[in-house]
Amino acid sequence: MKVDAVTEKEVKEVLNLYAKFYQEKDLDSLLNLCAPDQDLIFIGAGEDEWVQGWDEIKKGFKRDLEQADEIKIDYGSLNISASGPVAWSSSTMHMEVVVDDEKVILKGRLSMILEKREDKWLIVHLHFSIPSSNQKTGQSYPV
Repeated sequence: MKVDAVTEKEVKEVLNLYAKFYQEKDLDSLLNLCAPDQDLIFIGAGEDEWVQGWDEIKKGFKRDLEQADEIKIDYGSLNISASGPVAWSSSTMHMEVVVDDEKVILKGRLSMILEKREDKWLIVHLHFSIPSSNQKTGQSYPV
């Protein structure tokens, strides 16, 4: 669904704050972007990164921030749609992380679902994935 200019601007602001707070390693501000719900789900690229519920999300963010010396996030083109109080976005996401003095570059895909509550957009679902390096262009499976 086509998104209006105000909603698009507000959702982009949430995404920009998400990147900023990750870079600043600001756990409390990251959590304030999320709905405090037990059905909140974040799915990351790691096998153990299917995280559900407020307490688990907090642990996941904390782990990410503690394990990285530096974090930088940039988005590609943001695609944003909305219907009523629900918006969704998708984008490529380039993440540069320094872990134990080693620079790690993650070129992934990000999708988020947000819900507007009391004039504030909150993340209710997030999915970050990294394309398989074993899958050839034009092939449906990594064989």
